[in-house]
Amino acid sequence: MQGIFKMTDENKAFYKTLVMLCIPIIIQNLISTLVNMVDTVMVGSLGEVSVASIGIANQYFFLFNMALSGIIGGAGIFMAQFYGKGDKDSIKKITGLSVIAALILGLLFFILAVFFPNVIIHFFSHDPLVVKEARAYFLVIGFCYPIMAISYIFSMGSRSVRNPRLGMVCSSISLVINIILNYVFIFGHFGAPALGVKGAAVATVVARIVEFILLISYVYFIKEDYELRFGIKDIKGITKELATTVIKKSTPVFLNDAIWAFGSVLYSVAYATAGTSAMAASQIASTTGNFFIMTAVCIAIGSSIMMGNELGANNIDTALRYSKKFSVLVTIAGFIFGMLLISATPLLLKMFSVSDSLAPDIIKIFRIMGVLMALRTFNTFIVIGVLRSGGDTKYALFLETGCMWLVSLPITFFAAYKGVPIYILVALTYTEEIAKFIFGVPRALSKKWAKNLVDEM
Repeated sequence: MQGIFKMTDENKAFYKTLVMLCIPIIIQNLISTLVNMVDTVMVGSLGEVSVASIGIANQYFFLFNMALSGIIGGAGIFMAQFYGKGDKDSIKKITGLSVIAALILGLLFFILAVFFPNVIIHFFSHDPLVVKEARAYFLVIGFCYPIMAISYIFSMGSRSVRNPRLGMVCSSISLVINIILNYVFIFGHFGAPALGVKGAAVATVVARIVEFILLISYVYFIKEDYELRFGIKDIKGITKELATTVIKKSTPVFLNDAIWAFGSVLYSVAYATAGTSAMAASQIASTTGNFFIMTAVCIAIGSSIMMGNELGANNIDTALRYSKKFSVLVTIAGFIFGMLLISATPLLLKMFSVSDSLAPDIIKIFRIMGVLMALRTFNTFIVIGVLRSGGDTKYALFLETGCMWLVSLPITFFAAYKGVPIYILVALTYTEEIAKFIFGVPRALSKKWAKNLVDEM
């Protein structure tokens, strides 16, 4: 423990790189979380039906976002290791593969949201008022999914080549635009019509278009010979060996994130059995909880990049030492932000204009999330930072999806069927984290994950 904080030359270099990588990642992820929080806060004044409607759309976006994370998560393993190796050409080829896969995914989500919104909405609620509001939101927000798919690859991929500031700057500008346009279109200021929930969707689409333009401009027109700047030549240069290897390691990551995200959406289905008010309570709590947990998660993301760079450079022992340092740091961060969440509860209730009937449940949910946040962040580090950085993606798939689908989901749905309160349902979802800790720690300690994947490529 003392060795982690002692200012040796290695530790100085470690913390310098950590700050350079993680601060921009933290800011960008907080901004991304803030986008959903801003929508929820501003729409909150319109009533519980509007909040529940936004909640359904946010669940669908979460599924999309996690599927995208699976694509870039798998590709990012190789980007980080190729960067450590100094192979820029291979990074460009992997970026091209990722953009094609992400665009296909974005188009699928667009089609479902715009042409079949009721299929999504009825999965969560049959309340006629909720269905009407959510449908209006989906018909607009669907257009941003293909745009976001491409933006996501360039933004997240830039982290693997140690340029996290690009995504941070573009997301910051996008957030400011989103907040301003939310104010204009939700409430009808400056001569614009008051569109309510639909106005929040319009604001988000415009903000995402601006973010896309900024990212593409930097990659293709501002930064000369950027590592992610691929062309037709790079697509044609993709060998069967490269494609096969990347797909083999990336597929478990994609399945991991997509199946885990779908399971998380199912939690919301369980919550919905308690009614529209309970859905609103869980939406407020989960959105806020994600905001507080984000710093620790970003440290885990930064760890995967740093450890991946070292593994790609064949510095296995350094990567192993980094893993020990990160395990302590991410746990401390999770504990601190968990306590902050509990302490900030009175302020958060006022911020979200929570009614007296909802407040007791939300307070209990915040306490549960705060107490267990350190455990959740530690497990996130094991999956993202440790297992994925070395390409141990199959075990990561088993760990996340197995613990969710075989443990916490059955328990939560059984409790929902029995009609237990919403805060108990939320608590039961954390049985996943207990199981994950039991099976994840031995794998991390085994060192089987610490491999150089690109040495012979």
